[in-house]
Amino acid sequence: MAYCLPADLYLYGLPRGALASSGRLVDSANVADSTIALDAHGFATGDAVQVRPAAGGELPAPLTAATTYYAIAVDDWRFQLAATPGGSAITLTSAGSTFVVLAPLSIDAAIAKASRMIDDMLPAHVVPLADPVPDVVRMTAAELAAAWLLAQTGGESSTLTSVYDAARRRVERWSRGAELRGPNAPPSAQLSTGGGATRARAAVSPWRRYGGIA
Repeated sequence: MAYCLPADLYLYGLPRGALASSGRLVDSANVADSTIALDAHGFATGDAVQVRPAAGGELPAPLTAATTYYAIAVDDWRFQLAATPGGSAITLTSAGSTFVVLAPLSIDAAIAKASRMIDDMLPAHVVPLADPVPDVVRMTAAELAAAWLLAQTGGESSTLTSVYDAARRRVERWSRGAELRGPNAPPSAQLSTGGGATRARAAVSPWRRYGGIA
């Protein structure tokens, strides 16, 4: 389960435009074998790839800009493109000139990664969390996902370690008052993680005392 939405990354402080994918310039493609030459391209077969013309350049036909293709690694310096994951290579009919190859960032993958990190921070008898996801968890997942994405583009303002450590402190503090759930919870659903004290389901949200989040 994802603990936040893509829009939450921007809601909790990620500047618009901060996640621009960096691209690498290619002179032209090879029509003879429909490959694109790019030293140490780093693509594995199945990786999502996009292309766009640079100033004054043009894309190899039939490739189009703003379309997601999927890499087929030939070797460390050549790859082909497929229209679908696991599909056959697209036959290039022109070499094009001066175009950019880039790997789009996956916000969904970053959110999934951040959500699993939060699961690891929580006691086993608290997870899995269910809808509605508490605001403090949603905010923390968004911050973790944003930090991971910024690290991929070299635009992070703080280290991933510091963001992770702050997230762990916040989530662990919140979990002390969270209702027990999951297969490791005792029979009574009224117990909380805070020393086994009884806690009614309708009680005030346990994270309200940590910053006033309702």
